Amino acid sequence: MRAKRLWVAAGVVSLAPWMWFVVRNRTLLLDVVATGLPLIFPAVALGIGVYAAVRNRRLLVVGVVSWLVAGAVAVGGPWRPQAVPPPVQSFRVVEANVNSRNPTIGRAVADALARDGDLVLLIEAGKGKWTPPPEYTTIIRPQYSAQVILSRFPARLLDKPAGWPKNFRAHRMEVDAPTGRIVVYLAHLKRPHLGPRRILSIRRQLQAQRREREALLRSARAERVPVVVAGDFNISDRSRAYRRITSRFRDATRTGWGGPTYVKTSWRPFLLRIDHIFVPRDWCSARAERFALQGSDHRGLAVDVGPCPR
Repeated sequence: MRAKRLWVAAGVVSLAPWMWFVVRNRTLLLDVVATGLPLIFPAVALGIGVYAAVRNRRLLVVGVVSWLVAGAVAVGGPWRPQAVPPPVQSFRVVEANVNSRNPTIGRAVADALARDGDLVLLIEAGKGKWTPPPEYTTIIRPQYSAQVILSRFPARLLDKPAGWPKNFRAHRMEVDAPTGRIVVYLAHLKRPHLGPRRILSIRRQLQAQRREREALLRSARAERVPVVVAGDFNISDRSRAYRRITSRFRDATRTGWGGPTYVKTSWRPFLLRIDHIFVPRDWCSARAERFALQGSDHRGLAVDVGPCPR
């Protein structure tokens, strides 16, 4: 009887972590849990391992392995490369949050420009003192934000759609790309704060972020030309919000293995990939890379995008 109970316990412990994939879309607050998965899964595995060693329950080692494997799948799954052919009529998009508090914004901008992007989308770069290279014939500096857009193609800043929330840090542009006219959204979504003074308002913050995300998706659906959406979404690729976006768009940076883009020291253990470049589902991408931005707590992104070959 004791052996049977131990087998049942080992089975329950082994199956428990995989329930995450069943419940992860249930509530908005599970996105907060998703943020902590790189710490939660190993911590539970360690606890099971210690208990198994102290109580001499060797069979529970199966549970330790199961929790570690489930954690690796949950965290590393959205980083796996997606096989797509190289795009045709491609152009290179660079996105970088250089951090407005960065004392070396000019150097961070130089890091982004060194990726040789045809369209360079800079977040929080407006306060820095730097000179745009002459090869960028279009420079857009919206007066109501710290974003800067550089383009080798003709580009125009468009009016914000009526449905976008007030104070939404996003811009809508029309770009004459090699593929023809496209619309580009540069977005910086609200960041939910988990500090002790703000934890009680986390649901309200997540709801505000969801309104911004849904406004982007609604307006993108109404556009009559292809839409590219890029920026700092403050949305982990383990979240329901990310899966909601990728049900409509392709994650362009997954031509190779992904990895964290938010590298602030206190947040590095959480392995957060929150900066993204999304393209239409019938577009492909190539040569994706993450790169360092001096003085910034983000990594920049660069990728070639364009229609898939027919």
